[in-house]
Amino acid sequence: MTMTIAAGDVSPNGAAAALAKIATPRETFANFIDERTGPIGRVVGSEREPAGSHVFAIWVSENAISLDVGHIVVAFSEEAAVIGVIDEARRFSDLRSFLDDYFDRRLEDAIDAELATRRPEMLVFTVRVLSTRHLRDDVESHRPPVSGPVWFATREAIDFALGREDFTGIAVPALMHTNGNAERDERGEEQRNAAGDVVFQRSPIWLDSDYLLGPEAGHANWTGQSGLATKTSHAVFLLSAVFQKLQAEGKSVAALMFNVKGPDLLWLDKPALPEPEWEDAYAAADANPLGARDLEAYEALGLEPKPFETFRIFAPFKPGQAPGGHGDLDVQLERLTSTFSGALNTDRDNPGDSEGVVFPVLWSLEPLLWMPHKVFDWGDLDDKLSGFIYELRASGIASMNQLDKKFAEIDEHFAENPSASEWHGHHKFTIQKARNRFQSLPDKFGGLLSRGMVGYGNLPAVEGPFSDQELRVVDIADCNSDVQEILVTKVIEKVWKMAEQQKLGVETVVIFVDELNKYAPAGGQSGLRDTLVDIAARGRHLNVVLFGAEQFRSKVDDEILGNCGTSFYGRVGDEELTNAAYRSLTETTKHELLGLKKGTILARHAHFRAPLFGTFPLKPTVDGMVGQRIFNGVGAGVPRGHVGDGLWKTLCDLMGDRAPSKHAVRTATDGLDRESITEIVRQVNVMYGNGRRDPRADPWRKAQDMLAKARGRV
Repeated sequence: MTMTIAAGDVSPNGAAAALAKIATPRETFANFIDERTGPIGRVVGSEREPAGSHVFAIWVSENAISLDVGHIVVAFSEEAAVIGVIDEARRFSDLRSFLDDYFDRRLEDAIDAELATRRPEMLVFTVRVLSTRHLRDDVESHRPPVSGPVWFATREAIDFALGREDFTGIAVPALMHTNGNAERDERGEEQRNAAGDVVFQRSPIWLDSDYLLGPEAGHANWTGQSGLATKTSHAVFLLSAVFQKLQAEGKSVAALMFNVKGPDLLWLDKPALPEPEWEDAYAAADANPLGARDLEAYEALGLEPKPFETFRIFAPFKPGQAPGGHGDLDVQLERLTSTFSGALNTDRDNPGDSEGVVFPVLWSLEPLLWMPHKVFDWGDLDDKLSGFIYELRASGIASMNQLDKKFAEIDEHFAENPSASEWHGHHKFTIQKARNRFQSLPDKFGGLLSRGMVGYGNLPAVEGPFSDQELRVVDIADCNSDVQEILVTKVIEKVWKMAEQQKLGVETVVIFVDELNKYAPAGGQSGLRDTLVDIAARGRHLNVVLFGAEQFRSKVDDEILGNCGTSFYGRVGDEELTNAAYRSLTETTKHELLGLKKGTILARHAHFRAPLFGTFPLKPTVDGMVGQRIFNGVGAGVPRGHVGDGLWKTLCDLMGDRAPSKHAVRTATDGLDRESITEIVRQVNVMYGNGRRDPRADPWRKAQDMLAKARGRV
């Protein structure tokens, strides 16, 4: 800190008195260090290992038994506080070789016997610098810490080290960091748990929304072994945090996710913490409800453990069950909602819990004609076949039945002209080849392709504009690979086009893609890969953010990873860690990743100078398989909920804050059977389920009328 001494005060005593008034870094940043715990070690440097601007070493007091890898500490340079994270631990002694210890022990009766004189040892930790805070706000210090004491960092120091003061966007909590110092009450006493153990200090690990969602940077990526890294669980938790924090600031946000594994993402509207009437059902299904520590974490992070309220699932029909047969001009899905139950290719197929939540995806031929590279094998799609497909598009062919008529016209042309070998410049052999390939499409894309034109009416469409706080899941888990790839490709391209046209309906849309290495592989070439790369490169400027997850980070396209502002690592296998994608991680960090526990993740963010380990509570929604057992009737003996809950959920979706209370709906539906309620839910969705909340509509009044009629028939 610079200080000006008065011109008239030039005496040595005067200068000394003035200098004595200059605050030291330790005094200025007293709120950065845990004074009650006291110093835990000292900065140490040697001829071979001097303290550096980014890495330095400390030796640790024998009493600092709680200090460990991943904890955050504070040291000081001449004019700055230096905050760093513990990396590697080593013990030093005066032994020149292992033989010295062996010879010391040879005369002892037992290997574990204490020597008469204990050999001195020194525990040394390597510290990687997270941040420095100079006495002057206009100076950025890179000076290494001086030889002096080291303390545990306080929450204020950790917030500063994570760049919280430099956030330009909304602070989004992603993880909880646990330090080695004790949590204390108002009197300064150490807090202890029921077992009498010290409760350690926990601090949120914050992410800057401007660097997570844009515009400064964007995108997040999760990597780790399947089932062990909790990638999807943390993605759901972080998405919930994004929704809540942006809503509190008046920002609109929505998300699109692709479900690729069983029922993983099918029950995100059901809470992990059961309501009282569901407690028996959760217990019977062996659910893992939120514990006291989870709830404490949610409170500390400023979040509510609540499910996603505006939740929709989109799925194609099961193979062979897509509506629209030979000769049908069109299919009006709005009129067929009563046939959806059991016909859609999704594991969430119980009528009581799918009405108003699960909606169909059905295409006519037209979308496929515009992406022939996804429809036909590479060897088949030559210039001749491509030219014929262009002819079909130009002539307005949009459905399989229209195509059948066109082929009938072509057959008639050749029948009338037996010597002709071409139709509109296309050879008859090319046309026959095209006929054969097109005839296989209903089987290749079974459940997704209708023979007629498709109309949705008031039903929400998967590629339509989003509403605020909407979570949209496309269920492709049970689809064949052809349907999976083309559905993911087309939906993402549609959303991207809406973004370019500024028609998303919300300020930000998050697209979550699991198994990212499948859709954007390193060195691969495809239309979807190009779209994902484009989103990663400029999506943050168009309010579309990519959240991706994969088992093998090294198998994902470098351009996507290079534009990723936030990365999370769960447990990673040793064969993966040897790849260059992990070269920036220290050896200690890599070894930690090999045995990382579920619920613990390593985080890197644009504001962090070094990655940090953190934990997160159980996600706020019920697990997929547990949801199947509780709500989908999979588990034998699992109690069911109230018959009116499905209607209440639908009304909440359609009416928002104007929806009636759950108690009012339950009272109105008491005594009616589940089938009657399911039919009423279906009719309400047909009338009002257009994907938008209309403030003038009153679905509840209409539902009450239908309930009264149903009660009159009982």
